[in-house]
Amino acid sequence: MIVAAAVVSFVAVAAVVVVSFMRTDKEYPLSQNVRGAPVPVTSNGFVPVTTTTTLPRLSYPPATTRPSTSVSGSVSTPAGYRTVTGPNGVFVSIPQTWSVAAGSQPTNHQADDPATPGAVVRYGASASEARPLYDAVAANESGVKTGYQRIRLATVSSGAEVVEWEFLYTSEGVQRHAFAHYWRRAGLDYIVYGASNAADWSVMRPVVDVMVSTAGPAA
Repeated sequence: MIVAAAVVSFVAVAAVVVVSFMRTDKEYPLSQNVRGAPVPVTSNGFVPVTTTTTLPRLSYPPATTRPSTSVSGSVSTPAGYRTVTGPNGVFVSIPQTWSVAAGSQPTNHQADDPATPGAVVRYGASASEARPLYDAVAANESGVKTGYQRIRLATVSSGAEVVEWEFLYTSEGVQRHAFAHYWRRAGLDYIVYGASNAADWSVMRPVVDVMVSTAGPAA
């Protein structure tokens, strides 16, 4: 049963700041993740919570094909990737070597690149808001205070609510590159998100592209 009060939240793991969110009646400024990343959410209110507790790791068997309810039923999981399932039925393909951690809330999971510090992906789903998905995503922009540069924020599908947000920001003096893909389906807002240091984005972008192309369930 999906708890309507839950929202998509994304957290860092292993003795670092963990940020989680829950719905409230008030507006709060956008919170930051472990490297100062703005945390993309689709809620109208959230409260940051910090902890240094190491989160449990999850184990998934390798997969060669992904479920047929994905965004494109003809796309197979690429070589070197595996399909993982996250909260509220979201599923994506991530590199085989990336470790997965459960979030502090039941609405998100995170996977980290063991070879590239700061390279992370997150995926999850939460109850949809009343306002359009684009408006919910755009509301996050004002909270990115350091070095924010919008690359793109746009609705990318005419048949369903699908929004993509790509941007740069600065954390601890280092420029970061982030990309978030949102879609709305059957009362839930889904998201896949990837971020890395800007210098590593050429390596990170193909991972994000695979996540987006294999994510489901379909909008």
